[in-house]
Parts: sequence; C-alpha cells; structure tokens
Amino acid sequence: MKLVRNRVRHVKAAALVIGLFSASAVGPAFAQQAAETPSASGRYDQAFLERNMKELSNWGRWGKDDQLGTLNYISPQKRLQAFALARTGTVVSMEGPIVPIPAPPEQADTNIPQGVATYEIRFRTIPPGDPHHNDGFDGEFERYNPHGNFTHLDALCHDSDGRGHLYNGYDQASTVSETTGCRKEGLGALPQGAIITRGVLIDMTRLKAAHTAGAPVTVKDIEAWEKQARIHVSPGDALFVYNPGPVMANGQPSRGGFDLTVLPWMRARGVALTSGFYSGSIPGWGGQVPGVFSADHRLTLAMMGLPLLDSPNLKPVSEEAARQHRWEFLLIVAPAAMAGSTGALVNPLAIF
Repeated sequence: MKLVRNRVRHVKAAALVIGLFSASAVGPAFAQQAAETPSASGRYDQAFLERNMKELSNWGRWGKDDQLGTLNYISPQKRLQAFALARTGTVVSMEGPIVPIPAPPEQADTNIPQGVATYEIRFRTIPPGDPHHNDGFDGEFERYNPHGNFTHLDALCHDSDGRGHLYNGYDQASTVSETTGCRKEGLGALPQGAIITRGVLIDMTRLKAAHTAGAPVTVKDIEAWEKQARIHVSPGDALFVYNPGPVMANGQPSRGGFDLTVLPWMRARGVALTSGFYSGSIPGWGGQVPGVFSADHRLTLAMMGLPLLDSPNLKPVSEEAARQHRWEFLLIVAPAAMAGSTGALVNPLAIF
C-alpha cells in the first residue's frame, strides 16, 4: 500500500528568560514553599511565573549546544532498568481515539488555532490504468494538526519563553521557519528516534491519603503515592498522573492533573518526560497563571527542556497496573522522526 500523507504542523510562538541554576538549587524544600503560595483564586500570578522561569531553567546544564533537555537523563542503564519491567508481556496502549474532525471551513490551514483538533482523511482505491502502475492499491490522504486533543508528543521547539527564545537560549526567529520547521529541537533530534524509559503512574483514584478527585496534584500527593505504592521517582523516569474529576456538561470527566508547583520537585528528581497539568477552568490547558496561555508548556518545554506527552489515555494503564499491583512499566514512545517537526501523533505503549 502506498500512502500519501500531508501533515499540517503548527509552530506555537511565545519565548523566554535566561536562568542558569544547578539541580541542587531547587529541591523539595522549595517545592513545598511554592505549594503554599497560590493566589487567592487558586491559581498563580505573574511573579510566580517569572520566578519559576528563572529557578527551573536548565539552559546550559548539558552544554550550550544541547537539544535534548531532560531526555539526557535516559541513559543506557536506565533503558535496561525499564526493559526489566516487561515481565508478563502485557501491552497497554496509552493512545486516545482518533476520529475524523474537519478543519473549520472559514479558516486556512495556517490560521487553525493551537489546540483545536483537526483530522481529515480520504480513502481511495486506485483504478485500472493508473499512469504510475499502482492499479488496485488502496491508499489514503491525511491532514491533521498534532497539537489538538489527540495523543501527541511535543518537541521542545513547540513553545518558547514568550521573549523570542526556545529551550537553551536558541533564537526562535532564526531557528524556526515555515519551510524547514525547527532546525533545532524538533522530533528528528530524538536519540534513536524514540523515548524508551521507565514509566511511573500516580493513580489518584487509588490513593488512600485524603485528596479531592480532579483537584491539582501536589508534591504532598506524589510523595504519599510513592510511600503507598513503594516506588521512588528517579532520574530518567516518565511520570504520569491519573486523576479524573467530576463529569462536565459535555459528559466528559474533567481532567485533573499536576499543579505547577510540582515542577521544582520534578526538576530535583530528574523527571525526563511528563504529562497532564491541571487546566483550571479550561479543559486540556495548563491555565493556572492568569493572562498566560499554557504556562505549563512555557515552563516545561522552554525553560526545563522537559518534553510533554499530551492527552494520553491513562485509564487502561490504571486498570492494568491495579490488576498487577505495580505502578511502573516499560514505556516506548516512537514518533515519526520528521525533521523539523514540532509534534506528532503517537501511540505510547506501556509494557508490563
């Protein structure tokens, strides 16, 4: 079968402030302090964002030419540790469903807003007499925006600091173009073309300590889960939280996630990949800082160099982890290594 694919990718603009801090500069003490200083609205203010942009920065940590960020934590030894977790051969997909969603008819490709899911596909059987001798082949033509509500992996170049810089200080204007995409930090820069490491699930639906379903998950919650599950988050881990909340008006459960104050803790622990920050009143977005769209992306991708696996389906993983009573697994995320790509649809696999 010959497939013709036209992937529509968008590059989100926003940029950054340089701050070079060592790993030891931010630890559990800071995380606890930050967790106790939310604004009266339950979100955080601009001063909180500015402080964290400086203190969370990993710019220069792995050298001035680094493009991998926290993926540097995933060593060959870490991969071997992860492979050892595939004990039963049970494979669980973390991909959410993909359904055709046409682009808004009034908008050109380049004007489709970030986060608006679009997926168009046309199938065909090539008839006899094809000049390219493909008679009888079945194929399709696809067009989509990976940065919608489908399960996808964000490249580090997907967001900036809001001031014209990508992770590690790369100039956004000269690094990203409409013809080449990201010359640096695109998904084509992934080592071995994939992320292979230990996945760790925090399942708030089974946490015995007091908590609220769908509420922001704090450092206290994470450490309570570590104690209960007898697991310790270590450098190179991919960390996920399953915390469905009450059903919204559209019939879907609200998606609770990490509070932004867990980021210093993640930095101190060396988390390599994560997902699922609390969205406030905007489902699917890390809207915890008023006036700043997706502050979670700015702090993780641009400042920490921490890639995001957006919109994974964690319910099947939760069910299998509970069945086997273990909350760690081999994680494999292998996107198409398209040079310059800001993101790609993926089918992450949790293997127990």
